[in-house]
Amino acid sequence: MQKYKPVGQLLREVLMNHVFKALTLCLSLWLSANLSAMTLERVGNDLFATGPTVDQDFLMFKEAFAKGGIERLILVNGPGGDLWTGMQVARMVREAKITTVASGACMSACSLIFMAGQERAFGTGSLPRVTMVGIHGAHDRDSKRVNPSLMPQMYAWYKQQMGDKFDAQVINQALYDIKEASGFLRIRELQRTQEKDRTPWFCTTGQTPFDQCQQHTGKDAFSLGLVTQTETVPLQLPTSMQVQLGFFGKSLGAPMVDMHDRADTLIEGLCKDQLLCKTIAKRTFNNYFSAKHNKALAIGWGKTGYGVRWDLDDPGRAMLGALYQCNHAKNNPKLCRLVSVNEHEVLPLYDEEQTQSAALLATLPQPAAAHSQAERDEPGTFTPSSLRSGHHVTGMTPKALEGIQRWDTATLVQALKQNERPVVIDSASFGPVIPGALNLIHSGLAFEDAKQESAYAERFRHMLLAAAPNLNQAVVFYCASSECWLSVNAAMRARQLGYTQVIWYRGGIQAWMQAGLPTVGRVPVAVLH
Repeated sequence: MQKYKPVGQLLREVLMNHVFKALTLCLSLWLSANLSAMTLERVGNDLFATGPTVDQDFLMFKEAFAKGGIERLILVNGPGGDLWTGMQVARMVREAKITTVASGACMSACSLIFMAGQERAFGTGSLPRVTMVGIHGAHDRDSKRVNPSLMPQMYAWYKQQMGDKFDAQVINQALYDIKEASGFLRIRELQRTQEKDRTPWFCTTGQTPFDQCQQHTGKDAFSLGLVTQTETVPLQLPTSMQVQLGFFGKSLGAPMVDMHDRADTLIEGLCKDQLLCKTIAKRTFNNYFSAKHNKALAIGWGKTGYGVRWDLDDPGRAMLGALYQCNHAKNNPKLCRLVSVNEHEVLPLYDEEQTQSAALLATLPQPAAAHSQAERDEPGTFTPSSLRSGHHVTGMTPKALEGIQRWDTATLVQALKQNERPVVIDSASFGPVIPGALNLIHSGLAFEDAKQESAYAERFRHMLLAAAPNLNQAVVFYCASSECWLSVNAAMRARQLGYTQVIWYRGGIQAWMQAGLPTVGRVPVAVLH
C-alpha cells in the first residue's frame, strides 16, 4: 500500500486563505478530510483520491500514474477546486484509459476528472442519496463570481466524454445559469436509490429551496451519459477515507455511552411533573433509540422541549434537523443543545466549551497595535441600504454600516474582559469559534422571495431574543472574515428589530486568529434555515 502526501507547505497556506473565504458556505460536519490538497492512496491496481483539487495536484497524479498498473481511479468525496488542475488531471486519466468510480459526492472539478474515465460508475462507501456527481460553471476562486469565459472548454469536455447521450440543454444550464459558486446540477447514483431520487436537479444557488430547483424529469445519470453502467460498484475504502462521525470538526471516535440508560433522566428533566409530556416524550425517545441510522437528539437550553431526527442521509443533517426542530417548536422558540448523535453523547462538549471559554476569556492578551491598524485600514465597499440575498454572501464588505458600530479585534478583546460582556453571535457554519460566542448557524441569510424572507425573519427574531432578551444589550456579530456578508446581514436585522447597541466585528474569525488569539470548538445552539 502506497500513500502520496499532499504537496508543499506553500499550498497549505494558499488553500487556507481560500478556506477562510468559503467558511460561510460549507457545512462539513462529519467528514474527516485533508483540507490542504487531494490525498492519494494506492491499493493494488486501484488509486483512491479524496479531498479538494488544488494547484499542483497533477504532480501527485503524474507520479502515481508513472508507476503503471492503475486500472481504476476511485474519487472519494471530492468537493472540487482548481479548474486548471482538474482539467490537467482529467486529460491524464483519459490518456491512461482507465475506469473512474465516484464514491460519495464528486463535485465541480472532481466531475471533470470523473468524466475522463473510459468506463464510469458510482461506488459504495457513502449513503446512496449523498453519492452523486455535481456539475457547475467556472467561477473566480477568490470572489466566487461566475466566469463565463472559462465555460467553453468545460462544455467541450463534457460533450466529448458524454458522447451520443450528451444533452446540450442540461449542460448549458449547469454551466451558464448558476448565479454563484454553490449553484449545481446534481445527479445521484442509480442502483441504490428510489426512482424519484434519480432525477437530476439544478439549483442556481446553494440557498435555492429544493422545490424551486429545476427537475430534469425522465433523465438520469445513465441516460445523460454521466455513467456507463447502472450498477453500483462494491468498494472497500481505505480506512483513512471512510466516513468518520464527528461533531462540527471534532472527531467522536467510538460510541461513548448507551443512550437508552439516559432516557428516563432526560425525560424527567424535560417534562418535570407533566404526565402528558412524559408520555409523548417516552414514545418519541423509544422510536429514536430504536432507529438505526443517522439520528440526533437536541433539548432546550434553559427551557423545556426537544427535537429529534432519524433515518436521514447522514449524521450532519440529523444534527441540524434535530436542533432546528427544537429551536422552532410552535409557541416555544428557544436555544437548544444537542444531546446525542447516533450512539454518541455530545452534551458534555457544551459544558467543556463553556469551561474552556471562561478560562480563556480571563487571560485574553491584547493584540498588537499594528494588527488593529491593518484592520481599520482595510478597504471596503459603500454602506449598503438593504440585506444581501443568499447568492451574494461573499466578497468585499462595507467600510461601515448605518447605525451599527464597527469593532476591530482590540476593541472586542477589551469588551470581553469587562464584567458585563457583550453577547457575541457567530453566524458561520463550521470552523473554530471565539471563546464565549453563541453559534447560530445560518443566522445571516436573506431571501428574494417575500414569503421565504418573512418566515426566516421571524425565526431570526425568536432566536436573537432567546440569545439577547434585552434590546439594550450590546450584541456583536461576526463570521468568517471581512469578506463574509452573513454578519453584515445579521447585524442589520438586529438593528431593524430595535436593538440599541449593535456591533459588527468585521474581521471575523480570520482576524481573530491572525492576531494570535485563542479559539474553542463549535457547539451550535440554533439553526435558522
